[in-house]
This record gives sequence, C-alpha cells and structure tokens, in this order.
Amino acid sequence: MSGRVAPALAVERLDVLFGTTPGVNSGLRNISVAVGGGERLAVLGPSGVGKTTLLRALAGLAPVAAGRIAVRGADVTALPPERRDMVYLHQTPVLFEHLSVAENVAFPLRVRRVSNDAVRERVTAALAAVRLPGLEHRAPHMLSGGQRHRVALARALVARPAVLLLDEPLSALDPTLRDEVREAIADVHDAADALDHAPALVLVTHDVDDAGLLADRVAVLLAGRIAQLAAPATLFASPATLGVAHLLGTYQTLPALVRADGAVDCALGTIASHAVLEPGAAAVVAFRRDALTVRSVASEPCAVAARVVGIRHRAHGASVVLRLESAPGTPMLEAELRGAVAPGVGELCGVALERRAALVFPA
Repeated sequence: MSGRVAPALAVERLDVLFGTTPGVNSGLRNISVAVGGGERLAVLGPSGVGKTTLLRALAGLAPVAAGRIAVRGADVTALPPERRDMVYLHQTPVLFEHLSVAENVAFPLRVRRVSNDAVRERVTAALAAVRLPGLEHRAPHMLSGGQRHRVALARALVARPAVLLLDEPLSALDPTLRDEVREAIADVHDAADALDHAPALVLVTHDVDDAGLLADRVAVLLAGRIAQLAAPATLFASPATLGVAHLLGTYQTLPALVRADGAVDCALGTIASHAVLEPGAAAVVAFRRDALTVRSVASEPCAVAARVVGIRHRAHGASVVLRLESAPGTPMLEAELRGAVAPGVGELCGVALERRAALVFPA
C-alpha cells in the first residue's frame, strides 16, 4: 500500500442522467475530478448544463448511472446522504427560527451527542471564524442576510465534514451582499484550514467572477462534460476550446483562414497559431477587449481602420464599439480605452490587435 493520502473527494468516470430526451446531452458523462482537503473547486457552466444535478449526485440526492464517488478513499457511491461525510448547502440558508444563533450552529453537534463543553468550544470558534462573536444569543430574524449566510456556513463546518457542497451560494444576492457572502465563504474555509480540518469545498456557479475569486481550480462544464479543469489564471488566459472562451464572456472572435505556413489571416492581420490546422481550413481568432488598442489612423501604421459606433461606460472604465471599415461583414469589436480620450461616435480611428494575446481555434 502506498503512502499517498487519498483526496477528500474523488469522482471517477461519473455518469448522471437527467431530462426526458435520450442522447448525448441528456446527462453528465465521464465526470472525473479529485479535490483535496482544504481545496476549493468551482464548477462553472451555463444554466441547465447539470451543475446542481452533479452536486446532488455527489451528496446522494440523485442516482448515478455509472462511475464511483469516494470520500477520503472510501467508496460512498451506494451510501445514503447521511453516511457520506458531506454537507450540502442550498442557495438560501435555512435556519431554525426558534433557536438562537449558537444553537443553530450547535445543532449538528447536538445530534451527534457531543459533550456540552466541546459544543461550547467549537461553536465559539466557529462564530469567531465567521466574524460573528457576541451574537450567540441573537435570534435568526434579527440577523442581516449576510449574517444568516455566515451562521449557515458555521453550522455546516462545525461538524467538520470531509466535503462541503455549495449550490449557487451567491446567485440571488445583490452586489453588496454578494461580496459579503463571498468573503464569508473564503474566511470560514481559510479558518478551518488553519485548524487543519478544512473540507474539500465544491461550489457550483454560472458567474465567472465568483469562480475566479473563490476557487483554487475551476471545472468548466459544457454539454455534459468537463471541457476544462484549471486554475483561474490559466483558465482566463488560455481557454481550452472556443466553447470555453464563449462561456467566459470576455473573449470576442473574428473568422479566419489557415495559411500554408500554419498561421491564420483575419481582418486584424496575420496571427501565429499553435493549433494544428489544415491549410485552407476555416478558423476562429479569439481575444479580449484589453488586447485591442485604439489609435488615430495616422499614428499607427499597423492599425486597421475602424468606425466608432458606440461607447460603453462601466464602473472600471470605458470602451468603444467598433466596426471594421475593411471588413463590414465581421462582428462588431469592443476595445478598452485605458485612460485614452474616447473618439466620438461616427469618427474614424485605428485599432490594433496584440497578436500574442490572440488565440486560434478550429471553426
């Protein structure tokens, strides 16, 4: 027997069927991933792809068609939910309104008949971890929305499960509360990690920012399969497929044609490609807004002439929407201004692509 420590959660070739229409997209297929204790994994995907179904299957709340689920090396695929050493939290935290904050947090320990001294110690530590010290005797109806989420997280972690499953924990929150709860999830998990009993945390979300800010790794779920599994920085910089790039929402695309030397030609110039593509084949060039630079036509010889058709103002800066003059049939492009004075709508300008930041995919 090897000395390797088993991951807190191991999912091996898992198939989960859902929906009523048979076919390749009627369920999850061949899902394999391992999550270590203290690690945070985000499952990112569009609505309806099966993110919640996957979480329910892991928790034992939905049947699996094939594959294996192991917790700390033990096969739990056939076990009922209460014997899987997991805690499943729904979107909206449900607290016992007739119990105080402390007794809500203590509930899993009371069920396990933990001694009163141990209950007090662990509840106090849990409430300190979620930044709610001194609220032990407060009733749930006296808490803010963010505080209710923190109490639910403390209750989930006080039992020290091997795996914590969070189902879209931020989707129904306004921006301020969203930031507070996101911070609470990270704080609580980090505090448990410091005490050496942090669970493997698996959260599902359709929000790219939530996945990037919370997760150590992101599993992108598309068409019932994991399309990419990577750290957030790697995912955002190098999406593995065009589908992943579209899901991230930060990439825009142009059609291209593969040259004999393997590079591709698009409306913004010639782009080197690491993809193995047949000469003459159709391709797609993908790039982010910050890979485009807006210039005056005269001052940038390599810029392509473009007409400004709109200006978009966001909290973090402005961008311009452009129509390429030489390729009017191509999609509109958006370029960040990065402090530059925005050209007016209808004006002619130049736009240049940072070619090293462009990705090439098969069409």
